[in-house]
Amino acid sequence: MNNPAAITEIRLIERFEEIYRERMQDLDFVNDLLSVEAIGFRDFGEIRLGTLITPWFINLVIIPATSNDRTLQQGDQVDVHFPSGPINFTAAVDESIGYYLSAVLFSSVVEIPNQETARELAEEVMREVFNSARNDRNISRRQLFTPAGAT
Repeated sequence: MNNPAAITEIRLIERFEEIYRERMQDLDFVNDLLSVEAIGFRDFGEIRLGTLITPWFINLVIIPATSNDRTLQQGDQVDVHFPSGPINFTAAVDESIGYYLSAVLFSSVVEIPNQETARELAEEVMREVFNSARNDRNISRRQLFTPAGAT
């Protein structure tokens, strides 16, 4: 596998599986019906955007498409503009996977009944992020991350 971004996605999955095994199992806010999975990663300019499902959250994640050089520090906030509008991300640095950005979609996943539902939510969010019609309606961040038809 020669694509550095794809390798980073694999490392992202492996790292969050490790975090789950070492630190998260048996905590009240962890949904053991879910597993770590990267959904819909795709290139967008100089970044790769996708959704990371874990048993304790679902986030949008940006990994650098070409290198792991970082200009932001841990905890810095940055707005990234997509066809749907800007989304605020937080910078993170991990000793195993390096630099990445994340935006919380679901800070609690305890009520998500299974991996298939989590995957469907993640795929819907990815479609909506690249939906320019969302930007024309001046909607809230909460509405952006609520799949169509959900209440």
